[in-house]
Formats: sequence, C-alpha cells, structure tokens
Amino acid sequence: MRAFHIIACLALIGLLIWLNRAYTPDDAFAYGGLTWLGWASILGVTFVIGFIALVNDSTRAFGFFKKRGKKIAPLTQVRHLDERELAELGLDKYRGPSYPHPVIFPERCIGCQACVDACPHDVLAIVDGTAAAVAPDLCMEDTACQAECPVNPKACIVVNTDKQVRSLPTPTRDGATFQTNVPGCYIIGDVSGVPLIKNAVKEGAEVVTHIASELSLDASESDAEYDIAIIGIGPGGASAAATAQDAGLSYIALEQNNTLSTIDLYPKGKYIFFKPDTKDWFGGIPAAGLGLAKAKYGSEADDYGEIYDALGDDLNKVVAEQTPLLHAELIDKIPSPLHNELSQVLFEKIGKELKKRIAAFLKTKGAGNWVALYKNHFLATSEDLLTGFRADIADQLQAKIPGDNRENILSVWLASLAAKGVKVNEFESCKAVTRSETQDYFTITTESGNEKTPHTYTARRVVIAIGLRGAPNKLRLSNEEDLKVVIDGREQQKVIYALSNPMDFRGKDIIVVGGGNVAVEAAVDLIATRDGANISPRKSEDMNRVTVLVRDYLAPTVKFGNKFQLYNCAENGLLDLKFGVGIKEMSEHEVVLEDVKTKAIVATIPNDFVFALIGGERPNRFLESIGITIK
Repeated sequence: MRAFHIIACLALIGLLIWLNRAYTPDDAFAYGGLTWLGWASILGVTFVIGFIALVNDSTRAFGFFKKRGKKIAPLTQVRHLDERELAELGLDKYRGPSYPHPVIFPERCIGCQACVDACPHDVLAIVDGTAAAVAPDLCMEDTACQAECPVNPKACIVVNTDKQVRSLPTPTRDGATFQTNVPGCYIIGDVSGVPLIKNAVKEGAEVVTHIASELSLDASESDAEYDIAIIGIGPGGASAAATAQDAGLSYIALEQNNTLSTIDLYPKGKYIFFKPDTKDWFGGIPAAGLGLAKAKYGSEADDYGEIYDALGDDLNKVVAEQTPLLHAELIDKIPSPLHNELSQVLFEKIGKELKKRIAAFLKTKGAGNWVALYKNHFLATSEDLLTGFRADIADQLQAKIPGDNRENILSVWLASLAAKGVKVNEFESCKAVTRSETQDYFTITTESGNEKTPHTYTARRVVIAIGLRGAPNKLRLSNEEDLKVVIDGREQQKVIYALSNPMDFRGKDIIVVGGGNVAVEAAVDLIATRDGANISPRKSEDMNRVTVLVRDYLAPTVKFGNKFQLYNCAENGLLDLKFGVGIKEMSEHEVVLEDVKTKAIVATIPNDFVFALIGGERPNRFLESIGITIK
C-alpha cells in the first residue's frame, strides 16, 4: 500500500471521529467515546480501503480479473505482465517472460532468505538485503518459494505456472554398450543426450573396448576395409581413436573440421573439465593435470598465520625437505607436455598443503606456545606423521578430476594422439552411412576439402561422436554470408558463428545474438577477462561496446554462474542486454534493430561485427538417414 493510501485512511478515520464527537448528544451511550454507529462507520471505511488495496495487489501479481466485462479468472491463468507492470516490479529490463517465473515485491520482502533456501533451481538470491529473481527463466514451477514466504501478503509470487518443460528428442541407444537400434552402429557423447566432456571421453574408450571384445569373438570374414569407422573427432571420438590404436584395431577417423575442434572453439583461456569431481575418470586420452587448474582460481585462505610466524625457519626447513619427495612421486601423473608449466604449481601446492597439515596437527595439541608444542608433539613422531601427510596430499590431488584451460587441454590431447600415432582425416565430412546387403559392414560416404572430393570407406562397426551442433544456424538475412567489413586494414566476414579468441576484438561495436551458454559466455568475454569463474572488466582501451540480442528469453540450460555474470554486467552498464529484439537489416558499419513481434524498428546502431551464436542444426536427419530411431 502506498503512503498516500495510509494517509488517506488515517484522515478519514480522524474525520469520522471528529464528526461523531461533534454530533453525538452528551447523554448518548458510547463505547470508548464513540457510539456503535461511529465504530461501524470506521470499520466500514477501513474494510473498503483494505479491500481496494488487496484487489490492486492481486490484480498486479496474478491478473486476478480478466478484461472488463468478463468473469473472475482462476489463479492459475497465464498472466503476461505489461510494460507498466514490469517497470513497477523492476523487471522491465528483462521484458515480459512467457515462462514460469517468480515476481518479488521488494516493499514486502524482509530478506529472511526462506524463498532462496526453498528454491531447488537457484532462481533466487538475496541482493541488497531483499530477495531477487536472478535467474527467472530457470524457474521450474516449484512454488516452494511462494509457500515458504512468511509475509502476508506474500512477497514472492510465482506466475505463468502452466508452462510445460519439454525434453529434447534423443537417439535410441543401449546404455551399457552404446549401440543404437541399428546393429553395429554406436553413439557416444553429447549427441546421445548425455552431456559433459568427461563422459564423452569415458564413453569413447568404453565403446571401443566393447567393440574389440565383440570382434574377437566374431570368427566370420568381412569384406570391410576397417574394423571401425569413427565419425567426429572431438573429445569422445579422439578417445575412441586412441583406444582403437592401442587395441591394434584398424580404423578410419573422420572429422569435418580440425581435430578436437570442439575444444578449439572454446574461448581462449577458458577453464573446462571440472565436473563432476570423481576419482573414476579414464579414457583413451589422458587427463591434463592433478586438479591443479583449480589452484588458478586463487589461493584458499587459512588461519594458521600465527603458527607459521612462530615456527619460522624450522617449519620451512621440514617443508623444504619433504616437498621434493612427494613432487617426484606425483610429477609423472601429469602428462609430459605440461611438465614444464605445472611442475612449479605442483611444487607450491605440495608445500602449502604440508604446512597446513602440520599447523592443523599442532592446533589439536593445544594453543599458545607453538614452538614448545612443535618440539614436544610433532618432532617426536615426525617421520610417521609426515608419511601420513604425504599420502593424504597425494590422494587429495589425485581424487580430483583434472582440468585446465583450453590451451593446456589441446596441448595434452593433441600430443597424446600424436604419440600414439593416431591418424585423423581432417576436413572430411561424412555424408551417408549405409549397411551392406550382407548386413556385416557399413559403407561410409564422405567429401573432403573445398573441392568436396568424394570418398568411400567400408567398416564393420561405426561409432558416431559428432556432438549436437551441426552446421550453425543462420540469421536469415539476405547479405549475411556475403557482407564483409574492413577493420584495421583487413577484410573480414561481418557475421561470425564462433568466438575463439576474445582478445582478437578490442574497441569494437559488437552485437551478440543468442540466449544460450555460448552466447552469454561470448558476450561476457568480449568485455571482461576471465580467471576461472571470476571476471574482471577490461581496460578502457580494450573494451568492446557489446549489445546482446535475445529474441525471447535465456535458454533454461544457461548455467546460473553465466546468467549471474551477464545480468551483473548489464546492471553495471558494461553491455546492453535487449530482450525481444532482433536484426532487421545490416550494412558494413550499421545494424537496424527491430521488435521481433511487431517488426517495428527499435534503433539503428553502429556495428563492426555480429556474432550469431544461436546454435546449430541438430543432426537428427543424418541419424535418421542411417536408420537410428529418434525418440
């Protein structure tokens, strides 16, 4: 209720009291100084004002009433907030979502965090003391936030709660063997519907191991040239090819781009490969390190400074003696291409962990005179203690999934493939896979190079590891593929479909089109530098002027961290985030923007490059042409 409503209510009550006192006979029977008529008048006025305020709020949150002349709508009715309501709610910058989402009324919110704790999807967070929908398009219609809000009327209201969440179609395959409904044809990696690089690498090794076992039991002869044809040499396909090489199988490895292009297209410096943190990682290509990339996010603070200062050189001497022993044991766990880079990181990590464990041990023995505790408790059993500390540290480092940035991952995996002698037919695109009349092998038809030279191969088994993204989706503008710009003396394509190195772009006017993880990360990388999960705005001379265009809303698959970074950058004016806006026309150095629904021109803005990061064509038609069922 607004302040003037409260003032008006108090003024009316005061007027009624005055009128009642002024016109009531002195001998009239009164309750608390007022007659029953006076009290009834006050209660009536209060009820009317309260009802008006209630209806006002209910209308705003739920669309309690339909258009004039219609019946009352049920509370489950889909309500699309208009521009005025969005402005009132502070959501106008995220413009009219049609998906289920919470609306927070900050004037009611007490910042108790009940809604934040209740939400299972990281939609809400406490911002500046009150709840905020930091990721409204991740809302999955779980109304626990609304139920747990202790405020009455509620400070958190979930609207549009009849939205259905649809799963994407996936190819049929056996979960144990990875075989599709087409005998002898296997699918691994993202294309199967199971994401994560770690899983793809693991499946690549497992599927080839299974095929090798199967072929060893098959005594029949085949006219096929190869045992296995591997289509797509990303992480999964590379792992499969490496495992096939180790197993002595004959294979043909086909990649329509360059080897490991999936990783190569990651933004330069981006850290990958961290989750899930489990000990069971394996594959045909090695991991990149001992979880040491996590150390690059920054050092963890500890509270042992007083102990370190008290023990001084004595502690440093013990650590200096012990660190090389464990370092020599663990350095071989790091792939050789990264020895030089990660050796010192590993050495420092071991030294730090040893100091922490010695200090933690002393804390369990008391406090105060750390030197005395060190001599009386640590030195007496130092050999056994240090043996245990080294074993604990070794287990800790090896228990984490290794991970590193794009450059290190590529270096390790490409070096590993070269060392094994794995050969890949790069820039050769698979056009068809067909089974022979005898049903004992497949014919694979391909095209290579710009000349699209045709090739044909035969293989007893086929492993498909092509990922989810085929040819990139286009903006459907007439001059999209032909328009070029001259920037810094070089002629370049104006529309770009992948961002490899963000630092190639400095001081440019850039539009990023898309609402998925790739688009969000690209937008942030063009205005900030990344250190793991942390970002820092670029220097003014390197800063690009970025506009992000999202046709509807951010994809439900956008990670919370990515979304938070995007909205934070938008809030701080580092980029312009526009929902419901697309490109109508573009010229060499200008772009005309339009409202995607009304087609009205929104603005004409300067522009150097357009990044069309709107996904790619799913390979369903290719899979169906092989006979694989999509369900």
